[in-house]
Amino acid sequence: MKGKFYGIGVGVGDPELLTIKAVNRLKNLDCIVLPEAKSGEGSTAFEIAKEYLKENTEKLYLEFPMIKDLDKKIEIRKNNAQIIARELEKGKNIGFLTIGDPMIYSTYSYVLDYLKKEYEVETIPGITSFGSIGARLNIPLVVGNEDLKIISVDKNTDFEKEIENNDNLVLMKVTRNFEEIKNVLIKTKNEKNAVLVSNCGKENEKIYYNLEEVVEVPYFSTIIIKKGGLGE
Repeated sequence: MKGKFYGIGVGVGDPELLTIKAVNRLKNLDCIVLPEAKSGEGSTAFEIAKEYLKENTEKLYLEFPMIKDLDKKIEIRKNNAQIIARELEKGKNIGFLTIGDPMIYSTYSYVLDYLKKEYEVETIPGITSFGSIGARLNIPLVVGNEDLKIISVDKNTDFEKEIENNDNLVLMKVTRNFEEIKNVLIKTKNEKNAVLVSNCGKENEKIYYNLEEVVEVPYFSTIIIKKGGLGE
């Protein structure tokens, strides 16, 4: 009998913010998949969820490197899906742990495409970084008829246009474009309408209402822009 495959969102850092369903599934897994950008790097998702796992739960670390070669990326994803499939064929119930939500910029979605037709799959949502930030700072992300746009920042992002066309923005993966974002916020007079949170929910969390004070931008950083003001 084939095992069942679970995609489990573990939120952004606080183990108390996992859903009851996520906790119940974690307690009954035979094996967990822990994605790594680089072999030996470790897993933030595991650190969040470890207290809910059985002591003998197997750990399967799979490398998903951040490389530019799309064909190579696809090959790696397919090979990793095949590794998971072999374990599912042994009847193991396997959970793929992902920070945030499994359906928002998650590595889980890449292997899901290869597995969902052959195996039973259950995806359990988790709290996103921007949802957590809104709650953490008591900032409503949208009210009334406002809109909200989530952007995965890259070199082609037109920040000035995005600010002009949207009421509220969530900027993710901001590390490489931070200086440009900061300059556009100043240019559009929105420097006081933005907040950056790095490592949300973790012990080393930092919150910046003044982006000029930011010296280093960690990978896990999110910027929220509200043109109507943050309501501090």
